[in-house]
Amino acid sequence: MNTRILFSICFLLLNKYVCSQDIYALKSSKVHFYAGTPMEDIEADNLKASSFINLKTGDILIAIPIKEFKFKSSLMEEHFNENYMESEKFPKGEFKGKILEIEKYDFSQPAIYNVKLQGTLTIHGVAKSTTIDATLSLIDKKLTGDTKFTVRLADYNIQRPQLLWEKLSETIEITSHFNYEVFNKK
Repeated sequence: MNTRILFSICFLLLNKYVCSQDIYALKSSKVHFYAGTPMEDIEADNLKASSFINLKTGDILIAIPIKEFKFKSSLMEEHFNENYMESEKFPKGEFKGKILEIEKYDFSQPAIYNVKLQGTLTIHGVAKSTTIDATLSLIDKKLTGDTKFTVRLADYNIQRPQLLWEKLSETIEITSHFNYEVFNKK
């Protein structure tokens, strides 16, 4: 089932009593990761994330299809999907969590909000509790979200081959930019 449809159904069921003005659906996104070293830049972009955020409850859901990361080299992309991320077995990365201290923010007012997201980050089939700093900007009922954080490969059982230890970093830096719009339940 399409990830967007699945998230839509889940979000509707969880939030059927909440005003739709509080719920935002992802319109466009860019997730970038960098795992290079001084020997080589290893990086990719993904434009196919799915996400919902509820500004009343603070709930946030993000799903990123792993096969949608695009590299400069098709060989890098193949190795990434087959050898490291095992994309057939683990097709998506996911974050499910909340905006911490949601009551501190007045999302009825246009502003830039520096928030902390706390929840479960699942990568390569491993779920770990995490806190992520994020910036939410709300202007003209359009919401954007930005994050930048690092992940240790070993924490998510992603093997770093000895042959590539000089080229592949032990940590990856993930940067994301999400453009949301008010979710219409119709």
